[in-house]
Amino acid sequence: MNGIKIFKKGESLFKEGEKVSSILLVQSGSVHLYFSRGKQKIDFHQAAPHAILGEYALTGQPTHPASAVANSEVKAIEVPLDALKALFDGGTQLSKAVMKGMLDKLKQMTADLRGARLERDSSPCPPDQTAKIFAAVFHAAKHKGERKGDALAIDFRLMKIYAQRVFLESPKRLEQAVSIFVKLGAAEFEMVRNEDEPDAPEEIGFVRFSDIGWVEEFFEYYQYYHFKGGKQELLKTDDTAMTIAWGFLQSAHGHEPDRAGIVRLDYAKVVERLSDEFGLQLKGDHFSLLEMKGLLCKRQSSDAGISLQFELKEFQRVFKVWRVLREIGRWNENGFIDLKDEWRPVKKTVHTGPACPECEAPIQKEHKFCPECGHKLTAAA
Repeated sequence: MNGIKIFKKGESLFKEGEKVSSILLVQSGSVHLYFSRGKQKIDFHQAAPHAILGEYALTGQPTHPASAVANSEVKAIEVPLDALKALFDGGTQLSKAVMKGMLDKLKQMTADLRGARLERDSSPCPPDQTAKIFAAVFHAAKHKGERKGDALAIDFRLMKIYAQRVFLESPKRLEQAVSIFVKLGAAEFEMVRNEDEPDAPEEIGFVRFSDIGWVEEFFEYYQYYHFKGGKQELLKTDDTAMTIAWGFLQSAHGHEPDRAGIVRLDYAKVVERLSDEFGLQLKGDHFSLLEMKGLLCKRQSSDAGISLQFELKEFQRVFKVWRVLREIGRWNENGFIDLKDEWRPVKKTVHTGPACPECEAPIQKEHKFCPECGHKLTAAA
């Protein structure tokens, strides 16, 4: 059944990546549509009265391609998607053909507008370009590099020319992308003197990749989830999740996985390690956090006690992706790759007073909401 919805100024109508459950017919007010790319918001469109929001679901797109927020008080008619689909399917062949043609044309125009907006993204590493940037690194190294022992070496000048001609990738951005893997220990730069200017500072002459597969794993993972609706959470890093995964992987050293790739650890020892080294008390919510980020693990009881089980290679693969994602985030914030700002798990300060039950941040008795995560606190807190 159709209904009238009122949105206050600043209220969200829907978020990018959310599933479309209804279509909104704007009656009054103005709606701002935008893309979120890291901490940056990219303007997409201003919807005025008589605009339709969510119609793209009729063309087979199940999620919202952009977020929407009310610029002023907005009145809209909400039509359930299932009801509209039934109405659409119940029409004549001619009406359905005309409607489909109009929707397909609108879909193409929306895609063109989206592409134009995102191309103007001035971030050093724009989300819609990230997979291409690192694919350029990988393919340039594979096609123009040479195997020298366990490393893949390539003349950096040749690499930049190839990436620019084949992928239209800027040399500066390519250098910063490669610097991430230098920082993470998967590659190294060999500096040389400029033959034309002997007194000039040394410049990058060669790049040696000790783990070129890491580059491929990253851009394949990124392109799969970035362009798949509703999966943006898997491309956001979380320090707590990284610390837990780090602790699990460190605890797994010396433990052989079974034929299925599953490693089994003493749960009590893992809990003790996380507490001693990082001040982190492992809880059920932490397992939910890992699952939300794409990592599955479980606890299983037996006569020998409780074991922690997870697929070792998958944890290693995803953790490596997280490390690159963190560096991209810093790159977009700072404008360059800081080779000295390396991530390491930080031990949390032990707090003996009242704490938030959600994030364990310190709170005061007069707090109604946690100042760290916004969790609503009970009077007993």
